[in-house]
Amino acid sequence: MPKAKKRPDGRYSRQVYIGKDPSTGKRRYKTFYASTAREADRLANEYRTALGRGLDPLAGPRTVKDLLDALIATKAAQGVGASWLRCLKNHQQHLSPLWRMPAERVRTADIQAVLNQLAEEGLAHKTLGQIAGTLSAAFRLAIPETVQYNPCDRIVVPAGVPPKHRGWLDEERQAWVRDTPHRAQRAAMLMMLSGLRRGEATALTWADVDLDARTISVTKSWDFVTNKVKGPKTAAGERVVHIPQLLADFLRAERSADPLTLYVIHTAKGGRMTAIAWRRLWSSYMSDLNVKYGYHDAVSKHAVRKKDEDGQERGALPIVIRTFTAHELRHTFCTLLYRAGVDVLTARDQMGHSSVQVTQEIYTHLDKQFKARNMAALDEYLAAASGK
Repeated sequence: MPKAKKRPDGRYSRQVYIGKDPSTGKRRYKTFYASTAREADRLANEYRTALGRGLDPLAGPRTVKDLLDALIATKAAQGVGASWLRCLKNHQQHLSPLWRMPAERVRTADIQAVLNQLAEEGLAHKTLGQIAGTLSAAFRLAIPETVQYNPCDRIVVPAGVPPKHRGWLDEERQAWVRDTPHRAQRAAMLMMLSGLRRGEATALTWADVDLDARTISVTKSWDFVTNKVKGPKTAAGERVVHIPQLLADFLRAERSADPLTLYVIHTAKGGRMTAIAWRRLWSSYMSDLNVKYGYHDAVSKHAVRKKDEDGQERGALPIVIRTFTAHELRHTFCTLLYRAGVDVLTARDQMGHSSVQVTQEIYTHLDKQFKARNMAALDEYLAAASGK
């Protein structure tokens, strides 16, 4: 076996034969350089081992973008949901500074520098971890055909900005949902008192609801990108949700008034809700709540619309209430479980979280917030008692 040769610049080199060039027929070699002969030999031997495992030495260099594209294509072939694919593509965009680098030349320091920069730009620790996880998965798929090791293995995910926790509805806004008739009320009550995701609520049929047993069987979800039924977000998402009597009574009355429809939540014509239908429904709902609780029914929600010089109507009634999203209703259900003293394992099963850690994080955050609120109340009491 030939030994590593010392070069004029002081480095040692070692060549490995990789076959003939298919276009010219000439012999081709790959050269490894190192500061010591032993290190050059080690690199060459590792490369030979990789050749034995399937590395294609004649293939052109693959970039980081190539690896990420391959990962996304693989996930798409596996049938993952459209929302997951959107996340992967979003992560790929964040990694654009690395796109043109040959994958085999990427080092841990290169990735670390990109993550550090993203942290300075305001990304949260969880998001940074997801971006790093996507890149790591792309490199894992490329071992050993393209790269010899995963440069993501030793990165440190920066702290990033503090995460933004999902909001929930306070008692006042929960009362709005319970007491305000609207076509969206059924959806709002369902998500607030069962914790269903919007996609799960969209796919729900009356056959999935047992009002006598007070249960909802969650077996499917609706993908708003592909407009197709899919499985739940995670394996834990397939579950039986036990609902409170309040929701069971509400749904029983709704079912009596709506006996011929298939879907629990549906369009005005009884069809499946689309993303556009949800957006219009929710906009109308927030507008009506705004009139009732922001303006105390003193004005119309179109009150400030008027014709301008070109004869077109302009403006709309300003929103003065604190609006909420469908996901905040789901998070409100988790908050209600916490405040009712429901244990974290039961809450995980009800919510369909992928792991108990997800539920525990929410419970811990709620615990801190409610304790801080209670201590603030104590401060107010002591200030009043002391006459300050």
